[in-house]
Amino acid sequence: MQQQQRLVANRYALLAELGRGAMGVVWRAQDQLLGRAVALKELHPPQGIAAEEFAVLEERMLREARTAGRLNHPAVVTVYDIVRENGHTYLAMELVDALDLATVVKQHGPRDSVWMAGVALQVLGALETAHSAGVVHRDVKPSNIMVRPDGAVKLTDFGIAQAVDDPRLTHNGGIVGSPAYMSPDRLSGWEASPASDLWALGVTMAHAVEGISPFERTSTASTLHAIMNEPPVLRLASPALADVIRGLLTVDPSRRLTAGQARQMLVAIVQGAPPVPLPRNGSSKGGGKSKGTAVKVAAVVVGVAVLAGAAFAGYQAFTPDDSNAGQNTGQSTAPSNGSSADGGTEWTESSALPVGAPLPSRRIATFGRGGDVPEWNISGTQCAKDFLTQGSPVRTNVPCDQPHGIQLFSAATPLWDKPKDTAYPGTKWLADFTKNYCTEQFKAIKPKSGEVLGFTGLVPTQKEWEAYNDAATPGRQEVLCVLWKQDRSPLAGSLVN
Repeated sequence: MQQQQRLVANRYALLAELGRGAMGVVWRAQDQLLGRAVALKELHPPQGIAAEEFAVLEERMLREARTAGRLNHPAVVTVYDIVRENGHTYLAMELVDALDLATVVKQHGPRDSVWMAGVALQVLGALETAHSAGVVHRDVKPSNIMVRPDGAVKLTDFGIAQAVDDPRLTHNGGIVGSPAYMSPDRLSGWEASPASDLWALGVTMAHAVEGISPFERTSTASTLHAIMNEPPVLRLASPALADVIRGLLTVDPSRRLTAGQARQMLVAIVQGAPPVPLPRNGSSKGGGKSKGTAVKVAAVVVGVAVLAGAAFAGYQAFTPDDSNAGQNTGQSTAPSNGSSADGGTEWTESSALPVGAPLPSRRIATFGRGGDVPEWNISGTQCAKDFLTQGSPVRTNVPCDQPHGIQLFSAATPLWDKPKDTAYPGTKWLADFTKNYCTEQFKAIKPKSGEVLGFTGLVPTQKEWEAYNDAATPGRQEVLCVLWKQDRSPLAGSLVN
C-alpha cells in the first residue's frame, strides 16, 4: 500500500527532501490549493536547543519572509506563505530548479568572465532593489546564488538580512554571516551596509572565475588576516572583470565601487564593448585603507595580523612539474641587473651564485635542505640581522625595532588544501606562484616606505618539502617573501603593520 503523503497546513503535500542542514529541512512540495510546485523550508533545529536560540532561528525565518515579500525583482526568490503548525514553522517559497553557484564551480570548474559578468549583473540588480528598500542582505556568497540552466539567477536566503528599521537578530551582538565573504569594515565593527554587500559580491565573483575563494583559509584567524592584508590574486579573470572585482574589493568602503559604477563596467563586459575604466574612487590594486579604517581594522586583528604559513589561495589549478623538481632555480626572463624592486614588475634570472654572494632582488631562490638558503628558522613578520647570501642560513631573528638586514613580510602555503604528502610540485610551479604572490604583497608595503626596497621570494627545495613529517626537524611547505633596503643599509623598524 502506498504511504500517504505528509500534508502541511492541509495544503502543502511534501514530495521529496531537497536539502537538510543543522537547523532545517527544505522539501519539494505541491501546493494543492493553487496547483503549483513550491519549496517548503521547515525549521527543524536539533533537540535540546535553548528556547532563546530557537526564538532567534524562528525570527530569522520570519524575517526572510518579510524581507523577500518587500522586494520585487526577478532575481529575488519569491516567498508565498508562512505557516505555523504543531510547533513547527514553515516557509513556502518559489521552487528554483537550479544549482547554486558554489556547486556549479565545484562540478564544472572556474567560470568564464563574460558568463560571470552576466550572473553578477542579476545579483547586483537584486541587491540594488534590496538596498533601495532599506535592506542589507549580509550573506552574499556563492551558495546563496542559484543559477538555472537558462542563465537566470536567484539570490536566496534573506534570513539574516537587516532592515534599517529592524532590531539586530543576534541576542549577543555578534557578527552574523560567512567570515570569508565579510568586508573589512564589517570586521572592524561597522554595521552591515550596501557597501559590505558589494564587497561580498566581489569575493563571490573572484571565487567563481578563479575556482577558489580568494580569502578562505584553514582557520578563522588566517581568513581574517587574508581579508585585511592579502589582495586577491586574479589569474583567470579577464582584465575588465578583474578591474570590477578589485574595485569591489577596495578596503576603504568610501572608495569602493558603487552599484551603479559596477553595473556600468559589467554591462560593457557582457555587451563586448570597450572596457569602462575604474572610477577615481575605486582602485585597481585592491584599494588602500584610510587612516581611520586602518586603525579600526588593527583593533580587530590583534594577534592574527601575521600568521606564518597563512593559507594563500587563488592560484592556477595544481599540476605537478616534475621536470625541474628539486632544482634550485625557477626564474623567468627579466632585466639583467635585477634591480627593479623600486617599482618594476619583472623578475630576474641569473646563473648559480658563488657562496657568500648576496641574493639579488626579484630573483627566486630556494630555502631548506640543499637550498640557496640552507636553513630558515624565522616566521611571521620577524626580522633577521644578516642579509640573504648564497649558502648562508637564517637561524635566528632579532627585534624589528632594532637595526636589522631583512624582514620576512609575508608567507603562504600554496597547497594548503591538499594532503601534506602531496608530491613536490616543482620549483618552477612554486616560483611562478611566489612571484605573483610576493609582488602583490610588496605592493601593499612599498607605499608605506620612502626608501628604495629590494625583495624576493624563497621556495622550498624538494628535500625540504618532503621532510614535512620529519619528527626532529620538520620541513616547510610554504613560500616566503623577504625584503631589505636596496642599498643594503640596516632597516630600523618593521615595514609591516
